[in-house]
Amino acid sequence: MKENGDRLKINEPNIVHENIDGETVILNLDSGNYYSIVDVGADIWNYIEKGAPVKEILPLILQNYECSTGDEENAVNTFLNQLQQEGLVIAIDDKLTTSLLPHSWKDQITTRENKTVFNAPVLNKYTDMQDLLIVDPIHEVDATGWPSTKPSK
Repeated sequence: MKENGDRLKINEPNIVHENIDGETVILNLDSGNYYSIVDVGADIWNYIEKGAPVKEILPLILQNYECSTGDEENAVNTFLNQLQQEGLVIAIDDKLTTSLLPHSWKDQITTRENKTVFNAPVLNKYTDMQDLLIVDPIHEVDATGWPSTKPSK
């Protein structure tokens, strides 16, 4: 993991993601692997997406979840390392890349009204559709997204 002042950034455009009813589904367009995260993991992904510094992620978790095991820091760090190892996020240096980050990340993060019990975040990895996803024309996307229609002449 990078220094505490650094941040993680979603490794776009190779990684696409969507949150559906509290579950974040992540697709690696290079490998064809897809992932699922819920609860604490989905919140951590959201914090990364909003630009929260790595050192702020654990305090956000402690603020939003009932934590009693004392192992929360280890669980969060293990999860962050898994995200990096899978190439889903990349470490960036605040000093060099401030233009890539949301300027007001704190304003974009909401606090839970009711804390739920902390369960260690799990990165569920699926490889069963790897061959289909790599061949699929979804890879041929531009800034307009997919699917895109060709302009009529």
